[in-house]
Amino acid sequence: MKADGLVKRSLHEKLFGKNKFKYRYAFTGYAMIAPAFLLLTIFVVIPLGIAIFRSFFDYQAYAEIQKFVGFGNYKIILQTASFVRSFKNALLFAVVIVAAQMLLSFSFAHVLKNCHNRYGVFVRTVIYVPFLISGIAAAIVFLFMTNYGGGLINGILLALELDPIAIDMDTTWARISIILPTLWLGFGYNSLVMYAGLINIPKDYYEAATLDGAGWFTKLVRITVPGMVNYFLLTLVGLLTGALTMFELPFLMTNGGPLETTLTPVLYLFNNYRNVLQSSSVTIAGAILVMIIVGALNAGVFFAVQSKASEDD
Repeated sequence: MKADGLVKRSLHEKLFGKNKFKYRYAFTGYAMIAPAFLLLTIFVVIPLGIAIFRSFFDYQAYAEIQKFVGFGNYKIILQTASFVRSFKNALLFAVVIVAAQMLLSFSFAHVLKNCHNRYGVFVRTVIYVPFLISGIAAAIVFLFMTNYGGGLINGILLALELDPIAIDMDTTWARISIILPTLWLGFGYNSLVMYAGLINIPKDYYEAATLDGAGWFTKLVRITVPGMVNYFLLTLVGLLTGALTMFELPFLMTNGGPLETTLTPVLYLFNNYRNVLQSSSVTIAGAILVMIIVGALNAGVFFAVQSKASEDD
């Protein structure tokens, strides 16, 4: 009888698993996630479905019958030179911003790690402040600094008897004027993320490596970098998404100029939506393309990291 009971118990565990949570507390769990799921459905899933549906039509607000155009709107937006150029600009911004931000924040995180006194707490607090400032406010601050007529930078150049720089008219300086505020806004947050990753690496690893005669570079490659993979991934995904969906800074500082060298996909879609000569369905198709491309790039990052983790295992 005892053996039969063990067999039945083993069979039950194989069929239903050992975890009884899904039987006893399933209703409570579903009830707790229901509000979030409902809000997500109303404000994300349904609007997204409507947008995808409208992107296949030449939508007219007051027309009784909407004209089906298939992928015609996607073809139009992909053949638009300004939209393609905006993606090239966004990719350039992404490469520069991601590389610079990762290097700067990772380096400064080591500085924060070695600040054990009260000044370290003060520094960690101060560097986070720019992250709390909106892109609009940051754009206004940097506009005062880069203004050709009375900006701080040109004022210093004139005081040094040097020629002022028309930043919003020079393609290189215009891009720099977008990149620098972006780095400033995200530097504190990303540095604290890196700092959190560094202090979570056990000190025993470094002590053991020191006893084995390992130098700082060996510790960096063998201990620090592998232990920071998840934090690198979090920072990379955030920076990549932010760079590809940039809007406030290019809109206020350069409005996509000069010669569309700072035009981003979101800024192009914003300007294009106000174009009464073009169907709004084309703009919606462009927005969906942006979503697909950004999602695909982030998925590629996750896949690459998981593949590397599988190789290490």
